[in-house]
Amino acid sequence: MKIMNAKQVARVVARSIFLIILFFSFFSGPLLSRGKKLRVIAHKADIYLNADKKSPIIATVEEGTILTLYDTGKVKKIWNHVYFTSKKTGMTKSGYILGSLVEKLFVVTKIITIKGEEESPEEKLRSQNYFRKTYWGMSKAKILELEGEPPHQEKSYGLDIIRYQQKIRNIDCLIVYIFAENKLIKAKYIFLEEHKFKNRHIGDYKKIKDWLTEMHGMPKGSNVTWRNDLYKEDFSKWGLAVSLGHLEYSSLWKTPKTEILLSLSGENEKVSLDAEYTELKPKYIK
Repeated sequence: MKIMNAKQVARVVARSIFLIILFFSFFSGPLLSRGKKLRVIAHKADIYLNADKKSPIIATVEEGTILTLYDTGKVKKIWNHVYFTSKKTGMTKSGYILGSLVEKLFVVTKIITIKGEEESPEEKLRSQNYFRKTYWGMSKAKILELEGEPPHQEKSYGLDIIRYQQKIRNIDCLIVYIFAENKLIKAKYIFLEEHKFKNRHIGDYKKIKDWLTEMHGMPKGSNVTWRNDLYKEDFSKWGLAVSLGHLEYSSLWKTPKTEILLSLSGENEKVSLDAEYTELKPKYIK
């Protein structure tokens, strides 16, 4: 039997490592396909090399494309790390896609947060954040100082309501303040965007959900509710299903003094996307 010297042993080890790496390069695609899946809901979506819009775009995928999620957490709260198979080369690539452009094809049953140390002052402030720069019980005059003179004011059932119009995350939006006895008790974002391609409303919902998550942390719960299964198996018509009242999306946040409900619903082919902030246990309504 021939005895190998140290250099020969090193070459054999190096060759073995190379073969192992090569094996996983070839088979990573099939293995990853068993992971959790995402489906692109935008007409077209870019996949970036890094979790940054300034990084190179490595692929652009079309609506309905299925991607494999690297893990269930998000990067910087708004990016998903995904794997996909390139149509041009047939090779498996990885990159980052905005969470607002995809839909989960799996259900997260429970999320547990383990907190190892006391919240920082910044985290405490965020958890108590109400609506924009306001707080519950704030007077109408104080809101006018912050927001300026509103283009629309009205009274309804003993409540004062003032409205402003702005863009939130590049979506046209009404900002609504509701007062009882001159004290702020409720506020809303009412999103006004209309899309001919109705699946884009679902993309708007996910974009606003990510924005609210940045401000208030992870929601207490998120629901996708089918009231009529007619279009359930045809993802291209989910936006239509929302507009007909067949499908609803909702997410709920709770802070010590505020409940925040984001909802996407519809009726008679019209879609509504609202985020409503409500004071918990209001003190000002008799």
